[in-house]
Amino acid sequence: MSETETPAKKKKKRKRYGSYAWKSPSGYLYARVFVKNDDGVVRPIYRRAENITHAEQLGDELKSEYESRGQAFIDGRKMTLEELAEWYKAEYVIPPVYDADGVKIEGMRTWENERRKINRIVESIGGNKLIADLDESVFRSHRKKRVGQGVIITTINRDFESIRAMLRKAKKKKWLREVPDLEGFIQKGLEKRRTVTITDAQEKLILTEARKVLTMAPRLYALIVSLRDSGARPNELYPVNDNKTDYAHDEHTFYEPIRWRDLFDDTDGFRDLTTLISYKGKQREVRLAIVSDRMKEAFTELRRRLEKSKVIPEHKPAADNLIFPHTTFKKSWDIVRVAAGLPRLRLRDLRRDWVTRLGRLGYSDKLAQRGAGHKKMQTSFEYTEFDEAAALQAKRLIDRDNKAI
Repeated sequence: MSETETPAKKKKKRKRYGSYAWKSPSGYLYARVFVKNDDGVVRPIYRRAENITHAEQLGDELKSEYESRGQAFIDGRKMTLEELAEWYKAEYVIPPVYDADGVKIEGMRTWENERRKINRIVESIGGNKLIADLDESVFRSHRKKRVGQGVIITTINRDFESIRAMLRKAKKKKWLREVPDLEGFIQKGLEKRRTVTITDAQEKLILTEARKVLTMAPRLYALIVSLRDSGARPNELYPVNDNKTDYAHDEHTFYEPIRWRDLFDDTDGFRDLTTLISYKGKQREVRLAIVSDRMKEAFTELRRRLEKSKVIPEHKPAADNLIFPHTTFKKSWDIVRVAAGLPRLRLRDLRRDWVTRLGRLGYSDKLAQRGAGHKKMQTSFEYTEFDEAAALQAKRLIDRDNKAI
């Protein structure tokens, strides 16, 4: 070779890392697998590896996942939480659909509330978060944020139950290989059972305050009496959180609250019994309910007041109209409960001791359970309180027994 000749450059030896290992220009090691989309385009899938052996293991896993899940594997890797939430809402969080027997076959009764909850969850966690990246640290951050906002553990549990439901559907669609473990975040044991009940003295005070707002809220007094005496749930009396308004002309509704025709017989006299329709679980159920003498007095007064008042046709005491057509009594009830010194008492708490009251009077526990619409004895147990009245009754019975000895 002459002095003027340039020595031939040696070819750079190609680095080989195995069939799946690939080193990026930035120096990071990845497992790389080529897969074909439904559109026929071949695309690489990458997953970060710690070393060559790890890259080979990851490559085998990626290939196996693609073979078992197909296109869903590709779609799931780039799916965000927001995309999953929108799909889930469109597919499952929809108005309920009932068959001819009143059994719910699709949808949710509280679909609007569930959609709002899911939107709140997505905003808290981050809509751009990939569902494949959702792990314990993400869920822990969400829980800390909710606790910092003053949210109670029961509501936080409901958040994670909704997250779990969405992820389970994602797994069923093969967008996820497995659902993250959420058991540690759904802490049922920390939920506090609501045990708020009222005494006879508090009931009198509440009714007194309700009479003071009859001009503003003429139906509230009768509603309170009905909740206390009939054992009815609020949504069996009025359309709680239902956005429908024209109940007089549209029979198709998610709720079937009590109407004026349900109170009277053919001679326009009060019935002693009526029927309540509930939608608990997946079935539409009908059960008997009492119309107490106190309820009859309250309804008679309400009907007379409405007949003398200027109200829209749908709010008149006509047979086909709802007795309580409003979807909420929040404003008037808030005035009454604050004035009565019970600012945290909710309307549905008024029926909570119905089983207890009947039990104190010697009524059958099982019949009281049915009357309240409870399917499980555990539910009735949670609605039964050893309150002050029950404790004093126990004292009287013990004292009577002691004297008989």
